Amino acid sequence: MHFSFQSSLQFFLPLQVRALQAKSDSSASFDTPRGLCYFATMSAGAFFSAAVRNSRTPTIILFFAASLALLLVMAGCARDLVDRSAQASPNSAEAEAYKSKIEVSKVGLAKGENYLGSEVFYVEGWLKNNGNRVVQRVDITFLFKDSLKQVVLKESRKAVEYKGARGLEAEKSTRFQVAFDHLPKDWNYVLPEIEVSQVTLKE
Repeated sequence: MHFSFQSSLQFFLPLQVRALQAKSDSSASFDTPRGLCYFATMSAGAFFSAAVRNSRTPTIILFFAASLALLLVMAGCARDLVDRSAQASPNSAEAEAYKSKIEVSKVGLAKGENYLGSEVFYVEGWLKNNGNRVVQRVDITFLFKDSLKQVVLKESRKAVEYKGARGLEAEKSTRFQVAFDHLPKDWNYVLPEIEVSQVTLKE
């Protein structure tokens, strides 16, 4: 079996081409598999060892070819990761800023029982979307305190979530209710403090 500088490049370059063309061959729904980068990296050592054993080409040339191809592949992988991070950051920043556009009102506390007869406390109220985007999900953080105003429980829970094409549209309101059945014994039985902790926007 004969290996040469040219065959070394021909082995690695197709991997680089697939990595760099991930965005151009498909739409935004395509996500370059991380396994491609892993495969390319792990293949370099194995390929170089096989080339040294079976080739008459000087080792230094084979080493240079394998190193160059590996650097090209890793550059393509790094570029892909940077592009994905850049695409995700604006959406995350927008969702974070959008929390201030969710209005919480008419919050109350109710008491009931579950099917086992245990006490259940319900925090309920209304959420209004004061922004111009459609909201898919809203999470709320609840702060339960004791008689000394110390926080005894901080818990984030899903308040509302829409499935499918539905969502909380701009300037619309919806009711929420969150149940708690294992609250701390030193809770002061006062309505907990509430803050919107996460918003998921409809794409």
